[in-house]
Amino acid sequence: MLEKIKGLISAHFDNVIKLVIAISLVCIANGVSASTFSGSVGVGSDYVFRGISQHEGSYALSASIDADLIGGIYTSAWVSEVDYGDGKATHEIDTVIGLKKDWDHFGINVAYIDYAYRGHSALDREEILLSATIAGVTLSHFMGQDDAPDYTEFSTGLLKVVDLAYGDADGKGTHYSISRGFDLLKGHVKVGWTDFTADDGSGFIDEDNLFVNYVYHF
Repeated sequence: MLEKIKGLISAHFDNVIKLVIAISLVCIANGVSASTFSGSVGVGSDYVFRGISQHEGSYALSASIDADLIGGIYTSAWVSEVDYGDGKATHEIDTVIGLKKDWDHFGINVAYIDYAYRGHSALDREEILLSATIAGVTLSHFMGQDDAPDYTEFSTGLLKVVDLAYGDADGKGTHYSISRGFDLLKGHVKVGWTDFTADDGSGFIDEDNLFVNYVYHF
Protein backbone atom coordinates (compact mmCIF):
# COMPACT_ATOMS: atom_id res chain seq x y z
CA MET A 1 0.00 0.00 0.00
CA LEU A 2 2.87 2.38 0.78
CA GLU A 3 4.25 1.86 -2.70
CA LYS A 4 0.83 2.69 -4.18
CA ILE A 5 0.67 5.91 -2.13
CA LYS A 6 4.17 6.87 -3.31
CA GLY A 7 3.17 6.18 -6.90
CA LEU A 8 0.03 8.31 -6.61
CA ILE A 9 1.97 11.24 -5.19
CA SER A 10 4.84 10.99 -7.69
CA ALA A 11 2.42 10.77 -10.65
CA HIS A 12 1.11 14.26 -9.93
CA PHE A 13 3.89 15.75 -7.80
CA ASP A 14 5.35 17.89 -10.59
CA ASN A 15 2.04 19.63 -11.28
CA VAL A 16 1.42 20.19 -7.57
CA ILE A 17 4.87 21.70 -7.06
CA LYS A 18 4.44 23.93 -10.13
CA LEU A 19 1.20 25.30 -8.67
CA VAL A 20 2.76 26.05 -5.29
CA ILE A 21 5.85 27.62 -6.89
CA ALA A 22 3.72 29.78 -9.19
CA ILE A 23 1.64 31.11 -6.29
CA SER A 24 4.79 31.67 -4.22
CA LEU A 25 6.47 33.64 -7.02
CA VAL A 26 3.42 35.89 -7.37
CA CYS A 27 3.50 36.56 -3.64
CA ILE A 28 7.24 37.23 -3.62
CA ALA A 29 6.86 39.65 -6.53
CA ASN A 30 4.28 41.52 -4.47
CA GLY A 31 6.36 41.56 -1.31
CA VAL A 32 4.74 38.65 0.56
CA SER A 33 5.92 35.14 1.29
CA ALA A 34 4.41 31.81 2.20
CA SER A 35 4.10 31.38 5.97
CA THR A 36 3.18 27.68 6.09
CA PHE A 37 3.52 24.71 3.76
CA SER A 38 1.95 21.37 4.63
CA GLY A 39 0.71 18.19 3.04
CA SER A 40 -1.15 14.97 3.62
CA VAL A 41 -1.58 11.37 2.50
CA GLY A 42 -4.76 9.46 3.13
CA VAL A 43 -6.68 6.26 2.56
CA GLY A 44 -10.42 5.69 2.80
CA SER A 45 -12.86 2.81 2.53
CA ASP A 46 -14.46 4.87 -0.27
CA TYR A 47 -14.29 8.38 -1.70
CA VAL A 48 -17.75 9.85 -1.12
CA PHE A 49 -18.36 13.34 -2.57
CA ARG A 50 -21.62 15.14 -1.84
CA GLY A 51 -23.29 11.88 -0.96
CA ILE A 52 -22.19 9.96 -4.06
CA SER A 53 -19.48 7.28 -4.22
CA GLN A 54 -16.59 8.26 -6.50
CA HIS A 55 -14.73 4.94 -6.30
CA GLU A 56 -17.30 2.17 -6.76
CA GLY A 57 -17.41 1.47 -3.01
CA SER A 58 -13.75 0.41 -2.78
CA TYR A 59 -10.84 2.01 -0.93
CA ALA A 60 -9.18 5.10 -2.43
CA LEU A 61 -5.83 6.80 -1.85
CA SER A 62 -5.31 10.57 -1.76
CA ALA A 63 -2.58 13.16 -1.25
CA SER A 64 -2.32 16.96 -1.00
CA ILE A 65 0.04 19.89 -0.78
CA ASP A 66 -1.16 23.13 0.85
CA ALA A 67 0.22 26.62 1.37
CA ASP A 68 -1.10 29.29 3.75
CA LEU A 69 -0.03 32.74 2.59
CA ILE A 70 0.06 36.18 4.17
CA GLY A 71 -3.27 37.89 4.72
CA GLY A 72 -5.46 34.78 4.71
CA ILE A 73 -4.69 33.80 1.10
CA TYR A 74 -4.22 30.06 0.63
CA THR A 75 -3.70 27.55 -2.14
CA SER A 76 -3.85 23.77 -2.33
CA ALA A 77 -3.66 20.84 -4.71
CA TRP A 78 -5.36 17.53 -3.88
CA VAL A 79 -5.26 14.20 -5.76
CA SER A 80 -7.48 11.16 -5.27
CA GLU A 81 -8.24 7.93 -7.06
CA VAL A 82 -11.66 7.75 -8.73
CA ASP A 83 -13.59 5.00 -10.50
CA TYR A 84 -16.94 5.60 -12.18
CA GLY A 85 -17.19 2.13 -13.69
CA ASP A 86 -16.50 3.36 -17.23
CA GLY A 87 -12.80 2.54 -17.33
CA LYS A 88 -11.91 6.14 -18.16
CA ALA A 89 -11.27 8.50 -15.24
CA THR A 90 -8.56 7.27 -12.87
CA HIS A 91 -7.68 10.31 -10.75
CA GLU A 92 -9.30 13.57 -9.65
CA ILE A 93 -6.96 16.57 -9.23
CA ASP A 94 -8.42 19.59 -7.40
CA THR A 95 -6.56 22.89 -7.31
CA VAL A 96 -7.78 25.73 -5.11
CA ILE A 97 -6.84 29.34 -4.45
CA GLY A 98 -8.82 31.33 -1.94
CA LEU A 99 -9.09 33.84 0.88
CA LYS A 100 -10.11 32.78 4.37
CA LYS A 101 -10.68 35.02 7.39
CA ASP A 102 -11.77 34.07 10.91
CA TRP A 103 -12.88 36.28 13.78
CA ASP A 104 -14.33 35.41 17.22
CA HIS A 105 -17.69 33.99 16.10
CA PHE A 106 -17.62 34.64 12.37
CA GLY A 107 -15.58 33.47 9.39
CA ILE A 108 -15.60 33.73 5.60
CA ASN A 109 -14.07 31.66 2.82
CA VAL A 110 -13.99 32.67 -0.85
CA ALA A 111 -12.25 30.39 -3.32
CA TYR A 112 -11.85 29.31 -6.93
CA ILE A 113 -11.80 25.51 -7.38
CA ASP A 114 -10.70 23.62 -10.49
CA TYR A 115 -11.61 19.93 -10.81
CA ALA A 116 -9.62 17.94 -13.39
CA TYR A 117 -10.07 14.25 -14.19
CA ARG A 118 -7.18 12.24 -15.56
CA GLY A 119 -8.41 9.99 -18.34
CA HIS A 120 -11.79 11.71 -18.81
CA SER A 121 -11.41 15.46 -19.36
CA ALA A 122 -15.12 15.79 -20.23
CA LEU A 123 -15.75 15.73 -16.47
CA ASP A 124 -13.52 18.77 -15.83
CA ARG A 125 -15.27 21.75 -14.25
CA GLU A 126 -14.76 24.86 -12.12
CA GLU A 127 -16.60 26.32 -9.13
CA ILE A 128 -16.51 29.52 -7.11
CA LEU A 129 -17.05 29.02 -3.38
CA LEU A 130 -18.75 31.55 -1.10
CA SER A 131 -18.88 30.40 2.51
CA ALA A 132 -19.69 31.96 5.87
CA THR A 133 -19.55 30.51 9.39
CA ILE A 134 -21.57 32.07 12.19
CA ALA A 135 -21.43 30.66 15.73
CA GLY A 136 -20.37 27.22 14.51
CA VAL A 137 -22.87 26.89 11.66
CA THR A 138 -21.50 27.05 8.09
CA LEU A 139 -23.41 27.92 4.92
CA SER A 140 -21.47 27.22 1.71
CA HIS A 141 -22.56 27.94 -1.85
CA PHE A 142 -20.57 26.60 -4.80
CA MET A 143 -21.35 28.40 -8.04
CA GLY A 144 -20.75 26.07 -10.96
CA GLN A 145 -19.10 27.75 -13.93
CA ASP A 146 -20.27 27.30 -17.52
CA ASP A 147 -22.68 24.32 -17.43
CA ALA A 148 -21.64 22.95 -14.02
CA PRO A 149 -24.47 22.80 -11.45
CA ASP A 150 -24.59 24.88 -8.27
CA TYR A 151 -24.29 23.22 -4.88
CA THR A 152 -25.38 24.52 -1.45
CA GLU A 153 -24.51 22.98 1.91
CA PHE A 154 -25.31 23.60 5.59
CA SER A 155 -22.96 22.01 8.14
CA THR A 156 -22.27 22.19 11.86
CA GLY A 157 -20.20 20.52 14.53
CA LEU A 158 -22.05 22.16 17.41
CA LEU A 159 -23.51 18.89 18.64
CA LYS A 160 -20.02 17.93 19.91
CA VAL A 161 -20.77 14.20 19.52
CA VAL A 162 -21.21 14.20 15.72
CA ASP A 163 -20.97 16.58 12.76
CA LEU A 164 -24.02 17.08 10.55
CA ALA A 165 -24.32 18.32 6.96
CA TYR A 166 -27.10 18.75 4.41
CA GLY A 167 -26.41 19.49 0.74
CA ASP A 168 -28.44 20.22 -2.39
CA ALA A 169 -26.90 19.85 -5.86
CA ASP A 170 -28.97 21.44 -8.64
CA GLY A 171 -30.26 18.81 -11.05
CA LYS A 172 -28.69 15.92 -9.12
CA GLY A 173 -30.25 15.52 -5.71
CA THR A 174 -29.91 16.12 -1.98
CA HIS A 175 -27.95 14.37 0.72
CA TYR A 176 -27.29 14.51 4.42
CA SER A 177 -24.37 13.11 6.37
CA ILE A 178 -23.52 12.22 9.94
CA SER A 179 -19.84 11.89 10.82
CA ARG A 180 -17.40 11.80 13.68
CA GLY A 181 -13.71 12.71 13.56
CA PHE A 182 -10.90 11.99 16.00
CA ASP A 183 -7.10 11.96 16.11
CA LEU A 184 -5.31 8.61 15.90
CA LEU A 185 -1.73 7.44 15.16
CA LYS A 186 -0.47 10.97 14.36
CA GLY A 187 -3.30 11.43 11.87
CA HIS A 188 -7.05 12.05 11.73
CA VAL A 189 -9.80 9.47 11.35
CA LYS A 190 -13.30 10.29 10.10
CA VAL A 191 -16.17 7.82 10.29
CA GLY A 192 -19.40 8.77 8.54
CA TRP A 193 -22.64 7.80 6.88
CA THR A 194 -24.35 9.58 4.00
CA ASP A 195 -27.79 9.30 2.42
CA PHE A 196 -28.25 10.61 -1.13
CA THR A 197 -31.70 11.07 -2.73
CA ALA A 198 -31.62 11.65 -6.48
CA ASP A 199 -33.87 14.21 -8.19
CA ASP A 200 -36.46 12.77 -10.58
CA GLY A 201 -35.06 12.57 -14.09
CA SER A 202 -31.50 13.38 -12.96
CA GLY A 203 -30.02 10.08 -14.14
CA PHE A 204 -28.58 9.43 -10.67
CA ILE A 205 -29.76 6.78 -8.23
CA ASP A 206 -30.34 6.88 -4.47
CA GLU A 207 -27.29 5.87 -2.42
CA ASP A 208 -26.39 5.10 1.18
CA ASN A 209 -22.69 5.09 2.00
CA LEU A 210 -20.76 4.19 5.13
CA PHE A 211 -17.12 5.29 5.05
CA VAL A 212 -13.97 5.42 7.18
CA ASN A 213 -11.08 7.70 6.19
CA TYR A 214 -7.61 8.15 7.66
CA VAL A 215 -5.43 11.16 6.77
CA TYR A 216 -1.84 11.71 7.92
CA HIS A 217 -0.76 15.38 7.86
CA PHE A 218 2.85 16.52 7.62
